[in-house]
Amino acid sequence: MPYIFLKMIGGFIRWLLKGCKTKLEYEIHGKLPATWGTSYNNENFIIGLIVSFVSIAIIIILLQCHVIS
Repeated sequence: MPYIFLKMIGGFIRWLLKGCKTKLEYEIHGKLPATWGTSYNNENFIIGLIVSFVSIAIIIILLQCHVIS
């Protein structure tokens, strides 16, 4: 389940970065050729991991600075 969720997040972020020019379904399900990784699914997973770590780090920083409670 976490792998699939991170892969979907990565596909969505990649789709946004491409300017929504491709089909979202192709991005999420990895139906496009890989550009820098072994497969498109692995690339989406790595992007999803990075986005998740950055999001968690931002939330922790905001909690430490008492911006959100």
